[in-house]
Amino acid sequence: MPTEVATLIFQYCDLQSILAATVVSKSWHNLAMQNQVWHSLVSQQPAWDIPSPKHDYIDYVDLYRRRIDLKQRWRKGQVETRYLEGHEDSVYCLQFDNEKIISGSRDKKIKIWNSRTHQCMHTLQGHTASVLCLRYHGNMLVSGSSDTSVRVWNLDTMDLSMQLNGHTGGVLDVCFNDEYIISCSKDTTIRVWDRFTGDPVVTLNGHRGPVNSVQVHGDQLVSAAGDGLVKLWDLKKLELKREFVGHTRGLACVQFDGKRILSGSNDKKIKVWNAKTGECTMTLEGHEDLVRTLSFNEDLIVSGSYDQTIRVWDMHTGHCMLSFQTGHPGWVFSTAFSATRIISTSQDSKILCMDFSTGLDTKFIV
Repeated sequence: MPTEVATLIFQYCDLQSILAATVVSKSWHNLAMQNQVWHSLVSQQPAWDIPSPKHDYIDYVDLYRRRIDLKQRWRKGQVETRYLEGHEDSVYCLQFDNEKIISGSRDKKIKIWNSRTHQCMHTLQGHTASVLCLRYHGNMLVSGSSDTSVRVWNLDTMDLSMQLNGHTGGVLDVCFNDEYIISCSKDTTIRVWDRFTGDPVVTLNGHRGPVNSVQVHGDQLVSAAGDGLVKLWDLKKLELKREFVGHTRGLACVQFDGKRILSGSNDKKIKVWNAKTGECTMTLEGHEDLVRTLSFNEDLIVSGSYDQTIRVWDMHTGHCMLSFQTGHPGWVFSTAFSATRIISTSQDSKILCMDFSTGLDTKFIV
């Protein structure tokens, strides 16, 4: 068989088959250990983002080994912890990437930290009450506050670009897509704004309690409220598509990837929903108080609760893999995670960074 054809066949094999092939003969070993074969194996892992460097060569055999090492550390809860201190009161919200961590606090400030050095690089001031929520992408940062305003910031200049006024209660969550900025509030409404002009587009009414969380994916919006309901909205038609009923108490958080909706509630449960059918496919139990924050990928769910714990769940089975119980001495308000870290915030005024990759080369791991 020509080498090119054999290599192509190997690229359709799973890990066990590749490892078995390496002990058949020297020639099979050489074929099975080719870089393009292991690139295919990395590609088969849905939660592993494939790096696309412009100039650097990637050894995919080595990358696969490092990803497996990292996966084992997650399984064992093998972390190094560090706290970021600088806020003067409860830290309600955060988002991060490989370059920066952005947090919002009851001290009315937004802080931007260096992800590598953990030093505070900038502080944004302007809100006149607690910063309850934030979301950024590219150079655009949107924040919401107890002062009832939504503010839009330019992360290149660190200047305020727009202020959106209209809510009559605290702004509890924000999100945006290519067209709209969406905000939800204690006043029970969801407001949709033009992303570029800040003009109001529509107010979505339907919830009977404070709307605590919103998530947008394409032209679909998901909301969760104190009335115990998750709602799916069509942003093209600006109308309600579906309701998800099952929680027995108010909802605090929601996440959405276009296919699945995850919701956390004061009934201490996390529910996983099929966005298309409305079916609840899984219920996760273990937290002992309100589930305040959620994030997930293809393999894992990370949650934080007023029971002061952070839990890691298997997305496929619903099994609780890890429960971190000593990180925060207060309510956990926000969690986010990447391939290498979990970062969380609490009423203790600190940001907790739990790093699973200490001593491991994380180049090309995103």
